[in-house]
Amino acid sequence: MSTEIDELLEDEYAAQQEGASHIQTVEISGENEKKPDIEVSTLLIDISETLRLLSEQMMRLNEVTKTLPETVAVLRTTTETVQCISNELPDMVREQCLEEYKKIFANAVKNYNSMQKATAKWQKSIDKNRGVVFKMSRASAILTSILLLLNLLFR
Repeated sequence: MSTEIDELLEDEYAAQQEGASHIQTVEISGENEKKPDIEVSTLLIDISETLRLLSEQMMRLNEVTKTLPETVAVLRTTTETVQCISNELPDMVREQCLEEYKKIFANAVKNYNSMQKATAKWQKSIDKNRGVVFKMSRASAILTSILLLLNLLFR
């Protein structure tokens, strides 16, 4: 739409420039009234051409002016939609962030619980191994003392 308006403005400016050059030509020809009728008819043709261009520009401007309210209405509707979205967006983002935080927290709790279970299982296996090690060291102590006594007796 703006390119059409730009083109229309450029065309209008060009038409005005042509009109200005034709007016200067008419002033010069007015000073020299001795010019032949051919030059006067050429000037009249140029003037009529300029007027025709101006009327075309006016018609184009009228067409653009007719479509302008529709364009403004579309832009207003779009603006209202964007404003509505921008007003609701922070709340929507906040709610989505809260949902994501809840999911992250639930995942952290789940990971912590599984880690606790794994720790308890590991602790039990360590305690089990300690019991075995303790029993072996106790048996070793008893056997060592028996062997020492036997060694002292048989000497």
